[in-house]
Amino acid sequence: MKKLYKNPLIILALGLIIIISASAGAARAAIVYQSAAERVNFSTATISVEVQEKTDEGYVAVENELNFSEVAKDEKFKVGKIYNESVRIVNNSNQETGYSEYVRVVVRKNWYKDGKSTNLDPDLIELGIADGWYLNPDETTTEQAVYYMTTPLGCGNAAEFLVSVQVKNKLTSFVETKPYVENGVEIEGTIVNEYLYDGQAFQIEIQADAVQTHNSEDAIYAAWGIKATCDGQDDGNILTIGGKPVN
Repeated sequence: MKKLYKNPLIILALGLIIIISASAGAARAAIVYQSAAERVNFSTATISVEVQEKTDEGYVAVENELNFSEVAKDEKFKVGKIYNESVRIVNNSNQETGYSEYVRVVVRKNWYKDGKSTNLDPDLIELGIADGWYLNPDETTTEQAVYYMTTPLGCGNAAEFLVSVQVKNKLTSFVETKPYVENGVEIEGTIVNEYLYDGQAFQIEIQADAVQTHNSEDAIYAAWGIKATCDGQDDGNILTIGGKPVN
């Protein structure tokens, strides 16, 4: 099961910028393996992760939207300012039947205007990621970053993922000088600076999913299609992904 949360947050800074923040609940993975005696199918009901956001009242489960409480406290969004936000992933599987989990988070960043993607660089959107997450270069592009938590997330435990949000100062350098036009007539000797990001929006999408830690390497490959090595057959720490060390 996968959930997607979106929230438009309107902010002003030299032009209109709209932040649309999004996250997703777990896409649960059922793992099948062959034991010496029988074939076992693990129920997807025992694997579950939840996205939570820190607010002034503490951490709350994200039901419909992210609020980015620190951003909301500013009357005007400031380009270049680092906003300390906190989004975490929680293993909320059943305490009696749940497992420790390996967690993957996919982050996508894009710029839009009038509902269409634009050529502004997604790298201008800077996200601070907590320690303990490995960015897999083999799955990462300008628009998409794929992170793996390198240690198992125990049933009932939480791991911080996103710690900050920033739009880089470089954004303000994207200016185009044009002749000034009034009522369809170009006014000679008059120019105007047009901020290329005016009216644009950037969209952040966070998609989290999890897989059990039993029979770890086979489970990771079956769920995510990547080859990993772990320091234990069950509940081991991840040592490598795609042949590359994670630390």
